[in-house]
Amino acid sequence: MQTNKKVVKLAYNTAFVVNPAAGGGHAGRVWPDLSAWLDYSGQPYLAYFTDAQGDATSLAAKAVSEGAELVVAVGGDGTVSEVVNGIDIDKTVFGIIPLGTGNGFRRSCGIPGHWEQALSKLSQWSPRKIDLGIVNNRFFLNVVGIGFDAAVAEIASEKYGNIKGYAAYVAAFFEELTKFDHFNISVKGSDLNLKEMKTLLAVVANGKNYGGQFSIAPQASIDDGNLDLIVVRKGNRSETTLLAAKVLAGKHLGGKAIITARRKYFYIDTDHDVPVHIDGEITGSLPVEISVRPAALKILAPTS
Repeated sequence: MQTNKKVVKLAYNTAFVVNPAAGGGHAGRVWPDLSAWLDYSGQPYLAYFTDAQGDATSLAAKAVSEGAELVVAVGGDGTVSEVVNGIDIDKTVFGIIPLGTGNGFRRSCGIPGHWEQALSKLSQWSPRKIDLGIVNNRFFLNVVGIGFDAAVAEIASEKYGNIKGYAAYVAAFFEELTKFDHFNISVKGSDLNLKEMKTLLAVVANGKNYGGQFSIAPQASIDDGNLDLIVVRKGNRSETTLLAAKVLAGKHLGGKAIITARRKYFYIDTDHDVPVHIDGEITGSLPVEISVRPAALKILAPTS
């Protein structure tokens, strides 16, 4: 028995929904150590394991039906998003063990990046209420992306999923940079009617980060009752690369290629079909109707 384990005692009937494939299989490799830590603590829990995309939603619902009061997503942003769509947000407390490729949403919540720290803190944090986004009648936690970033997310997951952290997104970024063309976008909202002809990407953000360390919406907040829109105009290859560097540094807002807005509701359509991701998973389609439900989710995380 290892002596460096900390005792984890959770004041809830607890279930873990585990995506073993998250982070290029990192979650599956870590789970035996994580479960050993729980067993060492004498913490009762149930564990459910996904086999395919979408499983986490049905497994989270099953966990709730079997008495779980706290449901913990073990995986990346896609797993986290799926689990939230399966729980009863009015009754269930939510938790995250970040073991995916990017784990962008955990940064907005202040959850540690290492699983040991995240697990040990679960028993110390009190539930915090945060906003939930709604896109075409499903919940999202972090970001809805349209265009270039969705194409990057798709390649990062399918081709570079074995690379840990934001490096997968950097690799996918440069691959997609030579392929992706512009599109025309229309965005409507309260006192907003935006049309942009040469669009590279559009993002509606609840959280600040996605794709690891990319802070696409540095002014977004998960508890302000609003969503942040970022529209990026298409530039040449060198301009887009420079813009990506500015995004990494958090210095892209205010540039001539950036349009921003903050609203509670957006309706977005494009002139032709482009990829759409919801929390990093290519599951969306156009048009998208996006709104926010303030303070809707109880999550174990540090207070802001």
